[in-house]
Amino acid sequence: MWSEEKIWDWYGKNPWIVGFNYLPSNAVNSTEMWQKESYDITLIEKELCAASRIGYNACRVFIQYLLWKEKKEELYSNFEMFLDIAGRYGIKVMPVLFDDCAFANKEPYLGKQDEPIKGIHNSGWTPSPGFAAADDIRNRFLLEEYVTETLNRFGKDERILVWDLYNEPGNSGRKEKCLDLLHDIFRWARSSQIQQPLTSGVWAFEEYDMVCAELSDIISFHDYRELEESRKRAERLEVYGKPLLCTEWLHRNADNRVETHMPYYKEKKIGIFNWGLVEGKSQTYLSWDASENTVDGEPEIWQHDILRKNLTPYNTQETDLISSLIKEKKVLHVPIQDMTRERMEFLEKRGLIIRLYPSHHRFEVEEGCGEARELYTSSETAGAHKLLAAGINRTSFDAFGMHDENEDIFLLGGEKEKELYMLIGLYSWEILSMKKDREVLCSDDFLCLRCKYNDPFVSFFSMCKGVLHGEAVAEGDGETATFYVTEPSGIKLTEFPLENMVCVKK
Repeated sequence: MWSEEKIWDWYGKNPWIVGFNYLPSNAVNSTEMWQKESYDITLIEKELCAASRIGYNACRVFIQYLLWKEKKEELYSNFEMFLDIAGRYGIKVMPVLFDDCAFANKEPYLGKQDEPIKGIHNSGWTPSPGFAAADDIRNRFLLEEYVTETLNRFGKDERILVWDLYNEPGNSGRKEKCLDLLHDIFRWARSSQIQQPLTSGVWAFEEYDMVCAELSDIISFHDYRELEESRKRAERLEVYGKPLLCTEWLHRNADNRVETHMPYYKEKKIGIFNWGLVEGKSQTYLSWDASENTVDGEPEIWQHDILRKNLTPYNTQETDLISSLIKEKKVLHVPIQDMTRERMEFLEKRGLIIRLYPSHHRFEVEEGCGEARELYTSSETAGAHKLLAAGINRTSFDAFGMHDENEDIFLLGGEKEKELYMLIGLYSWEILSMKKDREVLCSDDFLCLRCKYNDPFVSFFSMCKGVLHGEAVAEGDGETATFYVTEPSGIKLTEFPLENMVCVKK
């Protein structure tokens, strides 16, 4: 289990976590979300893009054990695509592996899922793994494999924020019946190779589910009550001395609203995930109480969800408030990574650099002869190449931009000099500019390398034209960082308006 010091250190390195529980609008449950027949990555991208425009930086998604058991690689492949899309929009993911909620009163099943029942909230939702599988002790080895294989596969993936191992254990009237499995799940998870914290949310605030707080690295809870009761619940959990995440909230019918609760959560630095993003087949905009719902049309007040099917806000005042509370001077913290052969190969495969070391461009030459082969040519208007010594003593990436011709870089020397960092944009000017305008630019859009001098395999390369890049040095003592470049005399730097949005973290 993570110590208080470790979890607070981790929490402090993250921005205020503001997320949503996500089910695509075309899915009635987690099976329909992930299985091949109904998995719609185009729709998912549209909906996550809409969420990122509001400012959300996290989402919580439910995984269905039955899909893992019967169609494991299909599930993992679709989950990997989902992580890629979420990462592209700066949204970290909290996967949920087990769940005792069973609105449909059915065991999970594969294939075509039931259509939603008109006027009924979440009518198609099934548990994971299902109560028959959870209660059969002969299945425990499979449940263990589900946990360990999934966590070992994705446990070092930086796109994953936290593992929520078990949603609302003891729900559906099961209460203490969940406890043996709950303890087993945490034990299996802690045997896995993961770098993210573990949690399971307190939801009923009864003796059996308070066990979740004792087992968790970071304390999570659910709360759909009015503000005074929400305060009491948060204060009750503060005694554990760890950060808090409210992983389910927003119940407008009960005065659990954006305008009442979100300012409080921000003041207390409690991470939050409201229930629901887009009006869809789950019908969670309807009330839990069916008597309050109309069969056709929408209720007077939506219980959950933020956006309509066409991705416009249910309530623009809500989305404006969400955005204003989140979007206070966004700063991207890009991790510094070593300049290795693998990372330089990655950059070359993306067409961002050309590596310069002889064996990389080796070719056969007739004995007794010499031959040169062209790697690139500058345009005639760019002028003759010149050799320059470049000195860097700035600690921010103020001069971040692109050239209209290639630039050769030679990292020679380095003795007693400040550590030199190179920030490289992984996408074109047009894409990064679009993402900046839409306020979805994220740290995954950049690579920051700790420059390595005098290494024949990584220290010499050409930065390709049109690639956004810049240099900065570490703070502290040391000589000015110096290196060599050759570039056409007519080369120009077109600066990208980064506006101090990026800082590097060691």
